[in-house]
Amino acid sequence: MTSISFQPDPARARRLDSRMRARLADSLSYIAAEMDGEIQIPRQLESFLQNLAAGPVSPAVYGAYFDLVLALERGDRPGGTTLLNEIVTAPIPAPGTAIVGIGDPSSQTVAGRYQRLINTDPDIHLTLKPPSPATETAAKSRLKAAFELLERGFPALAAELAVLLREIVLAVNAENVRATFDGASSFMLWGAIILNAEIGDTPIALIEGLAHESGHNLLFGLCADGPLVENDDYDRFPSPLRADPRPMDGIVHAAYVIARMHQAVHTVLTADLLDSAQATLARQNLRNHAAAFQRGIDTIDQFGHLSALGQELMSGARDYMAPFI
Repeated sequence: MTSISFQPDPARARRLDSRMRARLADSLSYIAAEMDGEIQIPRQLESFLQNLAAGPVSPAVYGAYFDLVLALERGDRPGGTTLLNEIVTAPIPAPGTAIVGIGDPSSQTVAGRYQRLINTDPDIHLTLKPPSPATETAAKSRLKAAFELLERGFPALAAELAVLLREIVLAVNAENVRATFDGASSFMLWGAIILNAEIGDTPIALIEGLAHESGHNLLFGLCADGPLVENDDYDRFPSPLRADPRPMDGIVHAAYVIARMHQAVHTVLTADLLDSAQATLARQNLRNHAAAFQRGIDTIDQFGHLSALGQELMSGARDYMAPFI
């Protein structure tokens, strides 16, 4: 079976982003045509659609779009008008990847939306808060160093990340919250990942986090037109990354991003850019990733019913990991 290349590919990422923007434009045009007279259609819609065709938009636009759809489905016409206005007046983002604090989800609309839309797991609820200024500054410095290391040691991945990630949003756990997180992402926030500003105290950890969460974004883009699996969404299976059983779609995502983390660490390690302590950590993490990938593949082989797309994607991941397991 042929496989979709497992290698990072910034050109592919640009095609995926273009497709996601085209789908958003089509949907907004349809909403405007169907709802004209029921909600106020802002005069800026046409210029927004032109900007959308020309280049990337903020992940916040995608989040507001999903809220718009939900508002219209429940008959909230004033809310739909407000959200459509928010979408078409959103500023065009500056080139590159913005690294920003989340803001206060309890009082700021966009921050609250980000928290709500990354909470797609019914078994875990993340409650986030902004990092302190010192924590945010330190996290941004560590991320800058991690990107510089990737640009030297794995430039193809660095180039892909520059396309896939419009925003890296920094947050920390709210007090007295049991659920913890390293990072999170959501199809409804295309182009954004949320990272815990208090972790990633080594370059290797941050490279893994970037490879992991951007891998989810890549899969979101690749499967926008169809699922990775044909298993029932309610069935649960052993996870290679989590103690609790997960749906098969989550198992496939986990196995894929584990392989992607392995590739990122292995490539940087072989570029001979790490000091002795970091190289030792990298080798240990590679062993852990190989073992976790094998657990994921065992579950997929035993219980998975993959779509043609899922088979292609996992074939590429298997081919990459074959020498290591």
